Amino acid sequence: MTFSRSFTGQRRRSLARRLAVATATVATAALALTGCSLSPSGGGSDDSKTLTVAIWKGYGADLPFVAKDFKKETGATLKFQYIDSEANQLQLVKKANGGIDVALPNIQYIGPGIAEGDFHALDTSKLTNYKDIFPAFSGRKEIRQGGKLYGIPWTYGSTGLFYDKTKVTSGQDSLDVLWDPEYKGEIALIDDPTVLIPITAMYLGEDPQKPDMTKVAPALQALKDNSKVLYSSTDDLAKAISSGSVVAGVGNSDAIGGLITGGVTGAQNFTYVIAKQGAVGWIDNWAIAAKTKKLDLAYKWLNYMTSSAFLKTWAENPADASPAPANKAVVDSLNPETVERLQANPDKVSSYSLQLPEPADVLQSWIDAWTKVKAGS
Repeated sequence: MTFSRSFTGQRRRSLARRLAVATATVATAALALTGCSLSPSGGGSDDSKTLTVAIWKGYGADLPFVAKDFKKETGATLKFQYIDSEANQLQLVKKANGGIDVALPNIQYIGPGIAEGDFHALDTSKLTNYKDIFPAFSGRKEIRQGGKLYGIPWTYGSTGLFYDKTKVTSGQDSLDVLWDPEYKGEIALIDDPTVLIPITAMYLGEDPQKPDMTKVAPALQALKDNSKVLYSSTDDLAKAISSGSVVAGVGNSDAIGGLITGGVTGAQNFTYVIAKQGAVGWIDNWAIAAKTKKLDLAYKWLNYMTSSAFLKTWAENPADASPAPANKAVVDSLNPETVERLQANPDKVSSYSLQLPEPADVLQSWIDAWTKVKAGS
């Protein structure tokens, strides 16, 4: 089966975000609609009406109807500077020197960007949807500094347990399923140490952000030994599900929801859950580049992206693989089936191990541990 670009974009965003510390690279300046210049003047007589957006490819903002709607609403044209990691996004915003107007840092990376002066302090009176953002997100300290707000929450999600309801008949609310010998050789694991280390720590009852690696390493080896598939794309996971070779695994809430509703053979039997031990979580936030020359237009973008009109349209089309919206008014307007597919319950965020800034040496120790496990030594 061939998947929409949204599935591919979701995979790139979620995986690359977590691997950014280890594999930050210079992004290819791929662009939708028109060519992108990182020069603040950009060239062309209508540059003042062109907004340049740093974004993951296939992640909502570049859906075909967005450019049309935004131009109708503002008269502005959109350019997309595609990113391949969170760290790369910060580098691009800084080096663009005003050539990028808005960006989408998550809570793990927005802090360093704020500290480096890369983002503009936001005036909440100009954010028309700010009042509708779940307080659990808008109140987070990671998007603030010195009493000022620098990012408006947009979407959130988690990476955790999924399983086949027809084959996993006990312990479905527990990460224990992943280590259960009954399912040896039938587990799919996302190939990402910054997910699998915290998941293993949760399973052991360890602090997922500060785990004892002497305990985690052998359990991680046991998890890998129980697996059938290590995947790094939604396509690879879909193939494993459709072939019937996996019955459970670790995956992203948005990607699993999209596969379940997207017609993948056998996926209708699967479900995604927040295990009783928890899941790994993330929150993406729109921010305005500090050196933008188009501040008013940038605010209009933030208001459009966080609006009920856009987020509801995105959420209600399963093929576009929307994560959960951070806008409460949108969630309240969705039918129960959509809310369940998106895992759009902010009360569950307290059970997530959110991906927060980690010291470089800690992240490197996680990468080293997983590399050793995969090598079988």
